[in-house]
Amino acid sequence: MPEGLDGPNAITAGTSQLLLAVVSGGEAVHLVRRNYPPEAGRGALSDAHFYQADSHRELIKRRYDLAALEEPVWAQTTMCGRAWLVMAGGDGGPVSRYREPAFAPTCRRCLALMDHLFPAPAVDERLPVVAQLVVDLVRQHGYAEVRRVPGDQLSALRKAIRLLIKQQIGQPCRTFVHDDVLMVVCESLGDREAEQQAAVEAVEAVLLGRDQLPAVRPVPEWVVSWSAWKRG
Repeated sequence: MPEGLDGPNAITAGTSQLLLAVVSGGEAVHLVRRNYPPEAGRGALSDAHFYQADSHRELIKRRYDLAALEEPVWAQTTMCGRAWLVMAGGDGGPVSRYREPAFAPTCRRCLALMDHLFPAPAVDERLPVVAQLVVDLVRQHGYAEVRRVPGDQLSALRKAIRLLIKQQIGQPCRTFVHDDVLMVVCESLGDREAEQQAAVEAVEAVLLGRDQLPAVRPVPEWVVSWSAWKRG
């Protein structure tokens, strides 16, 4: 590539190179896979993108290596399956009068698919212990929480808990994530009568002006802290 000129505006995910691209009828920035080998590919930028005697082309030529941009190595559609127009401008500035440079994808579907290109994180040794603790709590209360879960362990922990509940309890469950908290709910196991009674007691405490409100559930019984189970 000529010195001082920018090439395709691409990022790397795992071992894959992905072009940042735009489509017609939307502002989202999408991802396009690089073909290996480059069979039936297309260029990040082509002559069809310019009008004849277009002065914008000359501006781009001073910033980008057009030979690299026109190399037909990119897939015909984005990772989410849409036809794309042109590469999103990068460090060399915009390649279209109507699009600002972009340095990260914003299409949610492309982002979700990109996640699968990274190698799976190593499973923490405490995960099986925490998963079994959660299943035991769900069996007892119909609900459990795991707090301070590392982001790279959330997916594996959810999967492990669902599998154990299916194997050991045989009831449907739902899992929710909020920041570093994983919540597991199995409504068929919850004691609704006890919940309603606790709610009534809480309301009475407010109306009668009691000093202390009764807890709906004692926190230690249904909350697991990920950090508390570090081995060694």
